[in-house]
Amino acid sequence: MGADAAAAAVTDAAPDTFTDTEKVQRGAVARLFGSALAGQAILSAASFAVGLLLIRRTSDLQYGYYVLVLGAIILAVSLQNAFIAPAMIARMTPMGRVERGALTGGLYREQRRVALIFAGLGLAITLLFWLRALFDAATALLLMAGIAATAMALHREYFRMVLLAYRRAHEVFRGDVLYAALLVLGIMLATRSAMPAAAAALTLAFSALAASLLLSRGLRRKEAWDARGAPGILRQIAPIGAWSTAGAAIHWSFSQGYTVLAATTLDIGALAAIAATRMLAMPVTLLSTGIGSLMLPMTARWLHDRGVAPALRRLLWIALGISIVSAGYFGVLWLARNWVFEALLKKQFEQRDLLLVLWSAAFVLTAVHQQLLWLLIARARFRALTLLALVSAALALSCSYLGMLRLGGAGAPLGILVGEIVNTAGIVLLCIRERGRAGDTHATPASALS
Repeated sequence: MGADAAAAAVTDAAPDTFTDTEKVQRGAVARLFGSALAGQAILSAASFAVGLLLIRRTSDLQYGYYVLVLGAIILAVSLQNAFIAPAMIARMTPMGRVERGALTGGLYREQRRVALIFAGLGLAITLLFWLRALFDAATALLLMAGIAATAMALHREYFRMVLLAYRRAHEVFRGDVLYAALLVLGIMLATRSAMPAAAAALTLAFSALAASLLLSRGLRRKEAWDARGAPGILRQIAPIGAWSTAGAAIHWSFSQGYTVLAATTLDIGALAAIAATRMLAMPVTLLSTGIGSLMLPMTARWLHDRGVAPALRRLLWIALGISIVSAGYFGVLWLARNWVFEALLKKQFEQRDLLLVLWSAAFVLTAVHQQLLWLLIARARFRALTLLALVSAALALSCSYLGMLRLGGAGAPLGILVGEIVNTAGIVLLCIRERGRAGDTHATPASALS
């Protein structure tokens, strides 16, 4: 039984509602996770290859520019997913096939409209600044390529998000394979161009467009789809989406905000060293992301079927497993660090060992709390999460800035580690409080939204 058939078993067993998780064979669920993890493994390998190519074949300045573009894309995708995904999945869980098609079609219609408006404004402003000689041609080209890459990334991520909500991880896997292949091939060519960072951004745009076309075709072929459905859906989910989006923006500020701080406080070359060392943690990041891509719909179903305590128990086991794997990976990486920097990256960065230790500790904590976070998202505790993220981000950015002034580049991951410690402790406490809410153990995600 293939992963696609396993995904179909989840939706086809009952024609008008999502199937009760208890009726799905364990093998089918394992295949769903397997497809998601395989896709993330492909993306991890591609991202690592891209970073490696740019580090080895381009200057620190060009790699630093690429890191800034990538950080902007991550921010835009995080905001979109935070605004749409929780409300979409909470509404979708009890819906029938036709209703789900109207919901996802309507969300796509309005998401595309908003993305086009912002992309158009960004391109217009860039052209205006270039015509007024506020930007040179190279900077203008880099910005326009970055805007195009961001718009296409949002397009691709929407279909990934919807297909995973439908538990069609195999369709997502096919799109990820296409994206990864085009991206690596394009970056190989980009590193030979006169402006590698701009060429890399254009490669990101083209790869995302091709993958999104494949994903959308797969969704339209196998699921109901009504682009005229759910009029005004973005306004309807705004009360929920605003809190989760604010939380995502704040969280980005301390998980990716170091890029802006390093570029302004130090220089682009220092940013390249920080980002290159951080890149070595990518397998752990994308392992956690791969599992997380299925965790929100799964957690919503666990809450719906069993209640808070059993759902939290499952998430704790997943978090424990990921933490063990992460710690093992970083242990091997530490033992092999001389070979990694000298033979693989062909770079020798100042403070490399300190950077590696700080990034490793930060990413282990991140991998743990990202799994527990799904309980609070599925229960729509966005206000508490936003306040927690705000405190964590303020501490992280403050410590990063002060650390950079005293320690140089190592101050960036030091600040992030402080933020992750506070964030992890807060999420654990919120989960404990959620478990202890009297008379609320079998509330559905929808009831938590009220």
